[in-house]
Amino acid sequence: MEELVGSSGFRGIALKDISPSFCLAMGITISSLNVGKYAVGHDVRLSSPLLAFSLALGLNAGGSDVEYVGLAPTPAIAFYSRGNSGGGMITASHNPPEYNGVKLFDPRGASISHSQYLKIAALLPRAKPARYDSLGSIRQGGGLEKYVEAVVAASRSKKRWKVGLDPGNGSTVLTATMIYKKIGLVAKGINIAPDGTFPGRGSEPSEEALGGLSELVKARGLDIGFGFDGDGDRLAIVDEQGRYIDQDAALAFFLARRIKGKKGTVVVNVDTSSAVDAAVEAAGGRVVRSRVGDPDILEAMIRHHAIAGGEAAGAWICPEISLCPDGVLSSIMFLALLEEGGMKPSEVMGRLPPLALKRKKVHCKNNMKKALMDNLEAVVRKRYCEEEIVVVDGIRVGFANKSWVLIRPSGTEPAIRITAESPSRLQTLKIMDEFVKLIEATKEGKIRKQ
Repeated sequence: MEELVGSSGFRGIALKDISPSFCLAMGITISSLNVGKYAVGHDVRLSSPLLAFSLALGLNAGGSDVEYVGLAPTPAIAFYSRGNSGGGMITASHNPPEYNGVKLFDPRGASISHSQYLKIAALLPRAKPARYDSLGSIRQGGGLEKYVEAVVAASRSKKRWKVGLDPGNGSTVLTATMIYKKIGLVAKGINIAPDGTFPGRGSEPSEEALGGLSELVKARGLDIGFGFDGDGDRLAIVDEQGRYIDQDAALAFFLARRIKGKKGTVVVNVDTSSAVDAAVEAAGGRVVRSRVGDPDILEAMIRHHAIAGGEAAGAWICPEISLCPDGVLSSIMFLALLEEGGMKPSEVMGRLPPLALKRKKVHCKNNMKKALMDNLEAVVRKRYCEEEIVVVDGIRVGFANKSWVLIRPSGTEPAIRITAESPSRLQTLKIMDEFVKLIEATKEGKIRKQ
């Protein structure tokens, strides 16, 4: 079971790895650790209602009560976990439709830690239901109104922005338009019908996938465009000219504006561009780096009393409002920060140092990741012994003139992820090519652990 624990909870192939029996056992196990009341919801994937109800029944079987919210974005389930014993969300976030997973929240609405997921995984095979006279019950949730009102209350935007919206047929189709209308924005949308096959552009709001949003913004003369992932905890942005705003640049702007005048700390992961450090330090702040995954980001934020944190994948955390990344909330905060700075969206990228970052992935079966990474570490330490090598999360090699490369196993899919950055695009491509070849050679057994 431990192999299903990734950077954001349990993740695997729907109905095979993440099956109804798996979710039932998980509910029983969670209740065995803490009997109480839990919020349960799910995203739009075709397998999600079955799995969510299985989780709810497992919680009941373990003696816990359930507030069944149903179809909702992940941050909404985090919101409804507050004040209860916790909550569970059935989702595979940005993964393709054949995947699914489980995210778990504590009574603060925060994702549980990686170690807690591993503890639950170890206990799953021994899950036993409560006595017949100690079973819990299910109560249908009261909808998403309280969550919507909480997000609306966080808005500081005064301008009547004209916004392009692309929820990608995911869970934010239920909330984004409603929230934007309540705060006085004018929203024009595409891919706004919930559909678990994600027919519009897939579940991940990548630059390639947001071509339709870019065209919408240009054709309708809109001020900005926002795209969300399948479960609504990630944000992607296009400017008023329909151009994609690089995720690292958006995060750098967000964190620098949040920290300005406060001289505090922000948290990002090891996979984030050095442009974030430059922007935050120029604003008087300090950057702390953590492992990849919003649970690890949050854990580091709490430890360092951080003002904000986030990942370049578009998962940003505003701790005074929510301990869970929230794409729609982040979009509202982004608009307010633009207003405060008197800026257009197209000006965001121009204020950062010229660094060229590239990300890529190499397929690798989940059960082969550890052996491959062990071999790679030995090879890298020998070949690059004069460079700075950090193994906080994967293998990060730092070179001269701010160049670096990170190799790490994906926590959500069967792949090894590579990130390279340098001041020059050609140098970044050279570094990327060098390390992709190294990974492929190690994977094929041509280079072995020394």
